[in-house]
Amino acid sequence: KASVISFLVADIHPYDIGVLLDKFGIAMRTGHHCAQPIMDHFKIPGTARASFAFYNTKEEIDLFITALKRAINMLS
Repeated sequence: KASVISFLVADIHPYDIGVLLDKFGIAMRTGHHCAQPIMDHFKIPGTARASFAFYNTKEEIDLFITALKRAINMLS
């Protein structure tokens, strides 16, 4: 039931993922998301965050996954 997913991908900086996904037409957020103390505690630079709503289609979610895989391949 959660509509917000924050994630990290291996050693790829979340900002790099966000920039590439933006170039692919995917809107997302990157950063600390008002949780910098806990991210400092776990020594992570931030997260990438995808948000979904009732108006998102299955095709849009598939496009997000395809773009994310493409970004990971480019940055690995």
